[in-house]
Amino acid sequence: MTRRWAARRPAGRLLVSIAVIAITILLTPTSALAHAVLVSSSPAAGSTVGTTPESVVLRFDEALAPTLSHADVVDPAGQRFIGVVDGQTMTVRVKSTVPGVYQVDWTTVSEVDGHTITGRFEFGVAVPVTASSVGGVRGPTPGDFAVALLRGIEFALLLLACGLVTLRRIARGVPVREIAVPVAVGLLISAAAVVVAEANLATTRPSLSAVADYLSIGMTGWARLAGLVLAAALVAFAVRQRVLSPPLVAGIVIVLCAAGHAANVEPAWFGIAVNALHVGAAGVWAGGIMAMAVQWLAGSWSVAGQPLLKRFACVAPWAFAASVGLGLLEATQLLDGLGGLLDTGYGRVLVVKGALVAGMAVLSVLAVRHRPMVRTEASLAVLVVAVAAVLTAFPVVPKEAREAAERAANGSGNAAVAAFPRAGDVTLAGRAGDTLVALTVRPGRPGTNQVFAYVAPSPTGTVRLTVDGAESDLFACGESCWSGTVNLRGAQPAAVEVGGAHAGTANFTLPPLPAPDGGALVERGSEWMAGLLSYSVDEDFSGIRSTYAFAVPHEMYLRMWLSGVPHDTLWLGTSKYKRSSPTMPWSAPIAAQPAPVPYLAWKPFEPVVDARVVGSGSIHGVPVRLVSFFGGHGADPEPVWFTLWIDESHGTVLRSQMWAPGHFMDDRYGSFNQPVQIPRPPGT
Repeated sequence: MTRRWAARRPAGRLLVSIAVIAITILLTPTSALAHAVLVSSSPAAGSTVGTTPESVVLRFDEALAPTLSHADVVDPAGQRFIGVVDGQTMTVRVKSTVPGVYQVDWTTVSEVDGHTITGRFEFGVAVPVTASSVGGVRGPTPGDFAVALLRGIEFALLLLACGLVTLRRIARGVPVREIAVPVAVGLLISAAAVVVAEANLATTRPSLSAVADYLSIGMTGWARLAGLVLAAALVAFAVRQRVLSPPLVAGIVIVLCAAGHAANVEPAWFGIAVNALHVGAAGVWAGGIMAMAVQWLAGSWSVAGQPLLKRFACVAPWAFAASVGLGLLEATQLLDGLGGLLDTGYGRVLVVKGALVAGMAVLSVLAVRHRPMVRTEASLAVLVVAVAAVLTAFPVVPKEAREAAERAANGSGNAAVAAFPRAGDVTLAGRAGDTLVALTVRPGRPGTNQVFAYVAPSPTGTVRLTVDGAESDLFACGESCWSGTVNLRGAQPAAVEVGGAHAGTANFTLPPLPAPDGGALVERGSEWMAGLLSYSVDEDFSGIRSTYAFAVPHEMYLRMWLSGVPHDTLWLGTSKYKRSSPTMPWSAPIAAQPAPVPYLAWKPFEPVVDARVVGSGSIHGVPVRLVSFFGGHGADPEPVWFTLWIDESHGTVLRSQMWAPGHFMDDRYGSFNQPVQIPRPPGT
C-alpha cells in the first residue's frame, strides 16, 4: 500500500495544484463576453435627455429569437413598459413623463448559438446618471452555471461514449466492459435536461412552450432537437446490441457542436467542422482514458488493462496532438489573440482547461513508461470536461461586435459610425445651408423606427426632427450623431432642423416603406455608363459651376467658372494644358497621368451600401427612378452619400448628387456617345 501511495503522490500533488490554480482563476472577478450583445441604444446608456423619449430602442449585433428575447423599461415611479423584438432590435414604447432615472433590463437569446444573455443600463430624464449605475452585460448567473453543470454531465458522457467506441475498435479480442445502455440513457436524459434548462433560463416563468420555442430558434434549436433524436436512437441501439453505435455517437458530436459557440464562426460550417473534430479527438484521447478507468473500476484491468494500454498508447498521442491543435485553432476563431486569454472570462477559463490538459499529458507520458495512473488521469479528464462546460457560461461575441459595444459604452472611437446606415436601412442625404444632414431610418418599415441623423459639422445647438408636422428632439449619440425614435408609415415629408452656429433645415421626402432595393439599378447604371465612348457633364460643386466633356480613351475638357471667369483645363492622353480664359493661349503641355474616362463620382465608393429606390420623376421627359445609398466602407468609413436619377428602361444615369461634409456636388449627364467639343491646342 505504501509503495502504491508513493507512486501516486506526485500525481495527487499535480492534481491539487492544478485544482487550486483553476479555482483561483475562476474566482477572479471578470466581465463575461456575450453573444447577441447590445451594440447601441437610444437613449444611450448613462446619458441624460431633456424629455422622456417616445421609445427606447436597443440594437444588438445579431438576430434575436423573438419569442424568448425580451426587454422592459421601468420609470422612476415604478411603471414597467414591455418591449417588442424585431430582428436585431428591441423597441420599448414608454408612456411616461416622470423625470428621473429610467432602468432598462434586457434578455437576449441568440438565433445563432442559443445562448441567453442578460443586461441592464440606465439613462436619466432631466437628471444625471452616476457612472456606477450605467451598467452593461451581466456576468454568468447561477442559472448559467446550472446549465453549465448539466452540459458538463452531457459532455462527460459523450466523451466516455467516444472512448468506449475507441476501446472496442482497438480491443481485437480483449474483453471490454462497454456499459452501453447506462451511457446511452445518461446521454438522452442529460441532453433533455440541458434543453429544458436552457429554454427556461430565458423565461421568467418555466413552461413547455418555452421548450418548444427554444427548439425552433434556428440552427441551435434544430441541432438540439436532432441531438435528442440521435440520443433516443442510441438508446434503442444499445438496448438491442449491448454496444454503442459509432455513427450515432459521431452524429451526436456534430449536432452538439452545431448548437454551441462553433456556429458563431464565419463561415459556420468551418467552425462546426473544427469543433466536431476537436471534440472527436478529445473523445478518443480523454474519453479513452475514462473508458479504461471504467475497466479498472469494473475489475477487468488485470486481464484487459495491459493489452488495452499498449494498443491505446499507439493511438492516444495522435488524438492528443489533434485535440490540442484543433483547440488552439478554435481559440483563435473565438478570441482576439493572446490578449483575449487574459482579458476575458472565457479566455481565463480556457487557460485553466489548458493547464489540466497539460497535466493529463504528463500522466500519459508516465503511463507509456509503464507507470499507469488511470484513475488519476480519468479524474483529470473529468475536470477538463467540467471546465469545458464552464466555458459555455461565458458565451463569446465576435470582435467587431465587442468593439462596437465598447465604443457605445465608453463613448470612444469613431462614435459617428453609429449614424451610418446598415444593410436594410433607408438612408437619404441633404443639406441645411453649409451643413451636411444625412437621415437614416431603421429598420425602414412601417411602424416604430429608430432614426439617425449624421450632421457635419457637428452642431452646437439642438437637432430636431419633424415628420408630417409632428416634432421630436433627437438625442446625441456621438460626434455628428443624433438619434431618436418615431412612428412612420412612409411617403411622408420630413425635416431635420439644426440649431447653433450652423443653423438651418434639411428637407426630405421619405419614400413608401419598405423602400425597394436599388442595388441592381445602380449596378446596371454603372455598367452602362462605364461603356460610354463620350459624354458631357454639367456640374454644380458647392456653388461652383463647371462643365466637362469626356472621350475615350483619355480625353477630358474642363471649364470651371471662378468669380464668373471661365478657366479651362484640358487632358489629352498624358499631356495637360491650362488657360485662364477662353481668349488666352494654352499653356505648354505638362506631363500628367491620363484622365480616367469615363469618370463617375460614385464608382470609387463601390460596392455601395444600402441602395434603396426612394422616388421617381422625369428629366427632359425621360422617366427616372431615384436611388439613394451610402458610400462609406471599412471600420472608419467616409461620410459620403449619393442620389442617382436612373433611366430604368436603358440604365442611363442622367443625374447624380454627392453629399459629404463641405462637399455638395450635383452632376447632370448628357451627349451620350455623341460628338463632344474637346479643343485642340496648336500643334496637337
